[in-house]
Amino acid sequence: MRLCTGAGERPNRFSEQFFQHGIRTSEAACREIVRPEIALQGIQAFDDDAVPLELLRERAFNLRWAQQPAGVIPLTAADPDFPVCPAIQEELVRYVRDGVFSYGPPEGLPSFREAVAGWFHNSKHIECTAGSIFATDSAASGMAVVARAGLKEGDEVLIADPVDFLFQHTVERAGAVPVRVPVTPETTAQEFIAAMQERLTPRTRMLWLCNPHNPLGVVYSREWLKQVAEWAISNGLKILSDEIWSDIVYPPHQHVSVAALSPEIARHTVTVYGFSKNFALAGLRVGCVLATDLEWLQQIMAAADAESTVYGVSVLSQVAVVAAVQHGQPWLRDFVRHLEAQRDYVLERLAHWPGVSVHPPQGTYVAFPNTMALDEDSERFCQHLHQQARVALVPGAARWFGPGARGHVRICFATSRGLLEEAFDRIQPVIMQLQERN
Repeated sequence: MRLCTGAGERPNRFSEQFFQHGIRTSEAACREIVRPEIALQGIQAFDDDAVPLELLRERAFNLRWAQQPAGVIPLTAADPDFPVCPAIQEELVRYVRDGVFSYGPPEGLPSFREAVAGWFHNSKHIECTAGSIFATDSAASGMAVVARAGLKEGDEVLIADPVDFLFQHTVERAGAVPVRVPVTPETTAQEFIAAMQERLTPRTRMLWLCNPHNPLGVVYSREWLKQVAEWAISNGLKILSDEIWSDIVYPPHQHVSVAALSPEIARHTVTVYGFSKNFALAGLRVGCVLATDLEWLQQIMAAADAESTVYGVSVLSQVAVVAAVQHGQPWLRDFVRHLEAQRDYVLERLAHWPGVSVHPPQGTYVAFPNTMALDEDSERFCQHLHQQARVALVPGAARWFGPGARGHVRICFATSRGLLEEAFDRIQPVIMQLQERN
């Protein structure tokens, strides 16, 4: 990383000195970073100056800044380091200033359901209406209510291995049994179907898909999804399609929603979606479930206890989503362009890790390199990087992704170039030391 070398040059905010000695941006400066009018005056939304480190240290939990020792760079949980787009900020401020915070309807605000249905129709080509949408307090919550509605104790669910830990966790919480199906970035539809066929039993009830896939970064093709969905339906299975990453896709790849494949496939599919990966709204806890089979959707709502005030999504969160899907698309396009450049930079740097291989992510903003040549134990490898390089990664441990993640690490690159460069600059000498030791 290039540091300040002459008069008038600005020191890089993410140098080792910045972290070691705790040089902090002022509170006023942090407030400026998130002011909508500042973003509109030409500051690039995703450059180094857009990262509000002070606020992240206070607010970014889940293995991120607020839970790391001083000086550690977290490339961990898939949550962007950037403020949300100005349109969302402005609409939230307007709504708060009105001063009325009444109960919302259990199924979601009409404006939310209409806006999200339009988003699915226009960007994902799913034939749906506002009546197909049920607001949930996250995509994870959406998965949970679908599981409660569609599974009983002892039922089996086919899930990928590896895949995000929430798949196994959610199935088990419903009293059902997750059955793992091995996948790699190269797994064909025919291979996946053959592996599922071997694991199919009279107790199998559902197939849960993740597209784009976390952590592999694969974006499945229309033909791949069609073959897999048709196999599932022919065997009497319902499909849950987790599409929370569907807006983070890099050319020439294109995301295809399972529910957009055909009306018949849509009838057997429930789509789970959220607004944390695309619009950085993780802390607002908001997502949705989409089902074109309205009887199934009613069962899901009933399982969520949506008619009582025990369950419900904050109206503020829904207001943020309406602003995002109606006015945030230019911001999202710029974000994806930034992420594509970040992905390419990560691949360039990983090429200098001896013996390490990685499948270029087609979507998501996580890379999942195989680091077994450096250390077969990914937990130990990540602990070593944390201690020696002061960089936090997610190990490819069974508790996070399943046994199929062994020997891998996950790297989130939804940050600025300066932070990413600093992290890899710290890691590189540690990698070379490990190579010499091996």
